[in-house]
Amino acid sequence: MTLKKFILIFALFIGITGMLKAQNQYGTWTSVGLEKKTGNWNFGAETEVRTIHYVRLINRWSLGLNADYKIAKPLKVGLGYEFMNVLDEKYLNYQFRNRFTADITGKQKLGNISFSLRERIQLTKKNDSKRIDMDGLIDSYNIDPAWVWRNKLDADYNIPKCRFTPGISIETFYSLNDPDGNKLDKLRYILYTDYKINKHNKIKVFGVLNSEKGTDEADYSGKYNLGLSFTHELK
Repeated sequence: MTLKKFILIFALFIGITGMLKAQNQYGTWTSVGLEKKTGNWNFGAETEVRTIHYVRLINRWSLGLNADYKIAKPLKVGLGYEFMNVLDEKYLNYQFRNRFTADITGKQKLGNISFSLRERIQLTKKNDSKRIDMDGLIDSYNIDPAWVWRNKLDADYNIPKCRFTPGISIETFYSLNDPDGNKLDKLRYILYTDYKINKHNKIKVFGVLNSEKGTDEADYSGKYNLGLSFTHELK
């Protein structure tokens, strides 16, 4: 795939989503992150803002920390923590949440294409103190804390002598402690390209399609999203 073809596919993806309805399903994801590599360790910090109704309403603000350790060249393990301030669309207020993750990632390169598979266990602890119903009672979440198993497959295409690296990913979200029965809650598709500005700075431009399968109140992210992320690697 050439860069020209990738840009054409990306533009087509955005054009199709632009013709659809339901404005609360449209949004943006914007993030800034720092990375520090030392030996087999990689430490990171990131802050992110997500919007819905295009850019008119903040859906989520978060600050996350993570650490990865490379066990072998194609294999690494990681832990992460994320503090989130999330909009509850039912009660129109913001609520704090704490998210913890543990994952293992394997990579394999075939020619110019690099594949990676990440298996992640995620725990999200929610705060329902602001969910007051008409009777003055707390409307507790159906699942709290929420345990989710996430499966993510990435494929990157390395264009020789080019700073752009296009790719595509698909991710599944499977609930692990739903009292109504564990099930697939969401499918997420991402079409993206990385651009290496220089040795220590890069940006990513991407489009996201979320397909909601269940009713996980812990992670509503809008259906169609455009994203931009910037990452700086510390010396």
